[in-house]
Amino acid sequence: MQIVFQAGTAAQAMVLTSMRFTALLALGLALCGCKQQVKTPTKNWTEDGSGQAEAEHLFDFRDHTVESLVRAVYDNGEGAGEFSIVESLGGGVAALDYDRDGSIDLLFPGGGSIQRDEPLTGLPSTLWRQRDGLQFRDCTELAHLVPPKQYSHGCTTGDFDNDGFDDVLITGYDDLQLLHNLGDGTFAETALTATPENYSWSSSAAWGDFNGDGNLDLYIANYVDWSWENHPACPSGTPGVMDVCTPNDFSGLNDTLYFSNGDGTFRRADESSGLEAGGKGLGVLVADFNSDGHADIYVANDTTNNFLYLNDGTGSFLDAGLMSGTGLDGSGTPNGSMGIALLDFDQNLEPDLWVTNYENESYALYENNGDARFMWATERAGLNSLGNLFVGFGTIAADLDLDGDEDLVVTNGHVMIHPKQSRTEQQSLLLANSEVGDSRRLVRQEFSADSFFSKFHRGRGLICGDLDRDGDLDLVYSHTQEPAAILLNETQTTGKLLSVDLVGTKSNRNAIGTRAILHTNRGKFLRSVVGGGSYLSQNPYTLHWGILPDEVIERLEIYWPSGILQSVTNLHAGAPLSILESPQ
Repeated sequence: MQIVFQAGTAAQAMVLTSMRFTALLALGLALCGCKQQVKTPTKNWTEDGSGQAEAEHLFDFRDHTVESLVRAVYDNGEGAGEFSIVESLGGGVAALDYDRDGSIDLLFPGGGSIQRDEPLTGLPSTLWRQRDGLQFRDCTELAHLVPPKQYSHGCTTGDFDNDGFDDVLITGYDDLQLLHNLGDGTFAETALTATPENYSWSSSAAWGDFNGDGNLDLYIANYVDWSWENHPACPSGTPGVMDVCTPNDFSGLNDTLYFSNGDGTFRRADESSGLEAGGKGLGVLVADFNSDGHADIYVANDTTNNFLYLNDGTGSFLDAGLMSGTGLDGSGTPNGSMGIALLDFDQNLEPDLWVTNYENESYALYENNGDARFMWATERAGLNSLGNLFVGFGTIAADLDLDGDEDLVVTNGHVMIHPKQSRTEQQSLLLANSEVGDSRRLVRQEFSADSFFSKFHRGRGLICGDLDRDGDLDLVYSHTQEPAAILLNETQTTGKLLSVDLVGTKSNRNAIGTRAILHTNRGKFLRSVVGGGSYLSQNPYTLHWGILPDEVIERLEIYWPSGILQSVTNLHAGAPLSILESPQ
């Protein structure tokens, strides 16, 4: 039996879970603002006939931040003048539908305060619930989000108890915060383990079922060994002026792995699972890289080799970073890696890796030739034309113009207060996946002077999703010491959006680690349900394909982590789909 819902109403989404709404939920959501589905005009779908790579992609994004009423600013505490490396990481953003009404809500970590020789203190994270007219209301207090004890950085969402409501993990310095979604519009802070933990300095985290028991486990990337006792003074390029130290001035920390006990608690597993020591982790992404049905892990490390952990299905890992070709760049050098995205750039039904790096380093495109064997494809994709002054952080891969292939967006911003070669604020990049002659390239798009993409920001986190439910993908940015930004996609697209939410029954409910191949009369197209990714952030777990005007959908093959292969037919683009894992 297979259950497929195709529509966008909250009622149909509720069929997929045993809802536990109470009078408290009704009261809380009423206070937080009722909302209805946003109605938007249907776009005119047009076919492109230009044949020119640059002319094929006329991207148009409108800055909706002011109208959205979202007022989230990540404060890194740099006003204290300490030039701590803690200040350089910034904060992320997570998308979640925490109240299960069918709309994307947003969560932003707040950062923290710094005072010499005192413990770092956290600033409140903020939860923004979407309501009428694509406006958001701050529901932090109503949802009982208590301020984190730690100076916070990243956030990731996942339904760790498989009850239909996404929970939240917030990372940061010297502590973690796990927020359990109670299903009544509120969260309760809970402990990862029954015994107190000595937490490290965590950056990004990702959920995934690593031992195949149907419950989400947790990988946490940790950064470097900074403390007030290990706080060197580092000069900038200007005599007498100090700046933030580099990661080369510190040793790396070991990452952390937690396995679920199946009862809402976790146990440490990093010492028994084959993880490498050190690493200076900044980004982490969970997906099936070798198509064996097991959730693997890729870790972007800062100035040390990146890790590619291949999973044997029991939660025991082998680091294949070097042997796979993803641990170093094309010249065999470790990079200052931050952000990660997964895409099938060359459309060979194998997941490729995209990694953002530090200045004087190229962004990395690793093409997967099968069985997790990758080739450095940065030059072949035309990325050297971007120059080497960007410091790349959050990144997403998505079909933003709905032409059938995945484009890339990167948010940039320097970590230094007084950089030598470039400025602290940098432009965001949109790279169109384009056919140029006989090859496929990533072509930087140009925008008008008043566009968000032409302005300069201290970019860190980035996610995408169909915020306004108009059939294309929008962008949400987090910045350091400036407001977050919401960009609505108003591109005149060449196709329609096929949007699919997968709901695991035997697999984990978020379906993390699932591979889905869409068969059409034009070919086969892979998408993967990814845990983590971007930088300090979490995208929705929804899968998206752009369907061209004359394209006919034949079937969708779903390779669930449970080992079930499910084939779904009679699909149509233009309205959201929810597919329940079919028992076998």
